Amino acid sequence: MKKSAILTLIITLLSFIPCNANADNIIPAANIVPAQSASVSSDFSKSYKTSSENLLYLLLAAINAHNYSIEEIQFKTGSVLFKAYKKEFIASVAAKDGFNSFIKIIPADNIYNFSPVLLQKLHNYIELNNTISFQKVL
Repeated sequence: MKKSAILTLIITLLSFIPCNANADNIIPAANIVPAQSASVSSDFSKSYKTSSENLLYLLLAAINAHNYSIEEIQFKTGSVLFKAYKKEFIASVAAKDGFNSFIKIIPADNIYNFSPVLLQKLHNYIELNNTISFQKVL
């Protein structure tokens, strides 16, 4: 009876040890950010009083102004894939109506362990330059 209980305990403990742990999958302690509060999570999407096309151009200008690299732009769907701080993000722009639109910025890998300063920088740039309207050049 004692041998089977000890054997069961050992098997249970061994099942919690990762089998394929290597140095590439370990996240350094400096990159770990504690769980975000509800007020910070509201920064992932934000509304603006401008057209969706204008907001997309403002987003591209904000990404460029902060020296983040733009990987892909899809004008038809209003989405941008960009890289910042060795992490990829997806930004989507959608229209609510003719005069209001919103933007949503999320990490491409759905791992939310990054500083919210990135989102604040982009939103601050858009808010400061929201009075600029872009026109088509022929």
